[in-house]
Amino acid sequence: MSNKLDLITKITLWVLFAVSVVVGLLIFVGGDGTPLEVGGESLWQPLFTETLMYWGYALVALALLITLGLSLVQFVQTFINNPRKGIKSLSIIVIFVAVFIVSWFIGSGEQVTIVGYEGTDNQGFWAQFTDMCIYSIYILAGGTVLALLGSALYSKVK
Repeated sequence: MSNKLDLITKITLWVLFAVSVVVGLLIFVGGDGTPLEVGGESLWQPLFTETLMYWGYALVALALLITLGLSLVQFVQTFINNPRKGIKSLSIIVIFVAVFIVSWFIGSGEQVTIVGYEGTDNQGFWAQFTDMCIYSIYILAGGTVLALLGSALYSKVK
């Protein structure tokens, strides 16, 4: 059974790699698309830009789906084998959710002035969502630095 799983994994990875190479080549040798007007200037845009973007979205979605699925399976197995450890891992998820909620309320829905952009996606929900992402990155990066420093200090003291 393990050999079949290894074979399926290898084939899947090679197929994803091959499609990525083809999409990458299409961007570089696929021809010119229509010029893009930004701020009064005409910018060159490859013909298969949207294809590359959608392929990137698909890869990110696939990675998220696999990561969340395997994390859920591991959580259930841990909770069945050791409920105390399962609750500890659940508390970490609650802390992450709290970070996102706090950073959502810190964010602002005011319109952001972007040179050359005249749409409405830079205000309201999307402006606040972008702020939430940025503040979450700041909070999690700060927590990572503090954890590294704390770990180093703990190992020195111990």
